[in-house]
Amino acid sequence: MENLRKNAVKFGLFLGLFLIVVTTIMYAVDLSLFTKPWIGVTNLIVITLFGAFAGITYKKQQGGFLTFKEAFTAFFITVVIGFLLSTIYTILLFNFIDPEAKAVITENLIKYTVSMMQSFGAKAADVNKIIEDLQKTDSFGAVAQLKGFAINLVIYSIIGLVTALIIRRERPQSL
Repeated sequence: MENLRKNAVKFGLFLGLFLIVVTTIMYAVDLSLFTKPWIGVTNLIVITLFGAFAGITYKKQQGGFLTFKEAFTAFFITVVIGFLLSTIYTILLFNFIDPEAKAVITENLIKYTVSMMQSFGAKAADVNKIIEDLQKTDSFGAVAQLKGFAINLVIYSIIGLVTALIIRRERPQSL
């Protein structure tokens, strides 16, 4: 189990570094990237792969066998560490290093949301209510980021349970 934790921590640190680098590139290249759905989908896939590879690597170290609990534990530790590092970095970046950037991203988010709602035929009153709510919300503040961290843990726990079912391989029972 000690090797499992070491392995998961290593993958978690790499995941955190990956997420920090991606955030930094998006920040440096174009702040509107923070509102692009394909970025979120890509992150979902990459984060899931990091968690799965943590379990698969441990599975190889164990002669090709991995219990459901070990697979889920590897996934969960990896994701917790990766998201924790990423969340801390995001809080620092948008609240201390460049607080003006979050205003730009919020404005981009409002434009994107309005465009989406209008394409679905939303009423003007509904669009205005969403705009008002988005303007009041500090999505990059520490409280919102920590809330997002918790929500992500729940979502990725479910993904981790499914991933653990896929990558597990129990030792055969001897008679």
